Amino acid sequence: MKISIITTNYNTDKYLEKTIKSVLDQKGDFELEYIITDGASTDNSLKIIKKYDKEIREGRWGNHIEFRYISEKDKGQSNGINKGLRMATGDIVAFLNSDDMYTEGTLEKVVRYFKDNPECMWLTGYCRVIDENDNEIKKYVTKYKNKKLEKFSLEQLLIENCISQPSTFWRRKLLDKVGYIDENLHYSMDQDLWARLAKNYKLHLIKDYLAEFRFTTDTKTGSSIDKTLKESRMIAKKYSNSKKVLFLQDISNIKRKISYKYLNNITKN
Repeated sequence: MKISIITTNYNTDKYLEKTIKSVLDQKGDFELEYIITDGASTDNSLKIIKKYDKEIREGRWGNHIEFRYISEKDKGQSNGINKGLRMATGDIVAFLNSDDMYTEGTLEKVVRYFKDNPECMWLTGYCRVIDENDNEIKKYVTKYKNKKLEKFSLEQLLIENCISQPSTFWRRKLLDKVGYIDENLHYSMDQDLWARLAKNYKLHLIKDYLAEFRFTTDTKTGSSIDKTLKESRMIAKKYSNSKKVLFLQDISNIKRKISYKYLNNITKN
């Protein structure tokens, strides 16, 4: 079975190498296609990408890896993700941001689950939150989201997105049925895709930590919580006309603002 991972990048050389290594270090009985779409970075990103391209071509990371990259101006992260998804040839696909990381053995666990459960069309797992120094933070958020995942529903997703994007994988053929990333969205585009998947297919859960999501004040999520919640509101209205859902989302958004804006200094619970 072949798995395709897409990483979009723009001037994130600070963390990019760790992200790349977390993908290339994956071992198991699968073929790996790794695609990086770079938005014409002006920092050292392209130098880092070319370094690993050379190493992979020389066979330093094994013969099971196919690596491709492009570096050109794009229309934002959503456009970059779609470029990668359209290039992908794997049976399973996912996208990993250029500051996040997979944990050891993740791809092997994911591929094995899809093989053992042919009815599974998409799945997610647990995800830790880390800071700029790779230290785990916001453990209270992680525990909360883990519990929510065990009772997942489309309504619950629209109220409060508990799915961690770095830990989520799906069969590539679903893109022909539910579509690609909505390029009009720039902050909650993953939630929109999850909603389309959830309308048609059951979400499966691997109760293990598959990835680490980096949260800092200079990352996209950390610096744009208001814009993220605004798009999340649009998505809720798009997929539900329930006043209850919209009311509960308002309450959830207030909690999220408090969590992101005022509890950032809390690192251990």
